[in-house]
Amino acid sequence: MGRIEELLLILAVALLFFGPGKITDIAKAMGGALREFRKAANPEEDQQRTAAAPANPAPSALPSDSKPAEPVKNS
Repeated sequence: MGRIEELLLILAVALLFFGPGKITDIAKAMGGALREFRKAANPEEDQQRTAAAPANPAPSALPSDSKPAEPVKNS
């Protein structure tokens, strides 16, 4: 039995044991933990990555083809 078959067997047993909903929660938690571990291991790299990322401007509340509403005049 190769490594892929062993991995599939382990995943099938985990799916039967935990269920599909719990597996996704476990995967999200593991991904978040790995991300935090990488941040802690290389803080300089994380700072460079955030500094190099361009800042996205806030999207306009109005569609591009519409004009702003007229101000309401109180009489």
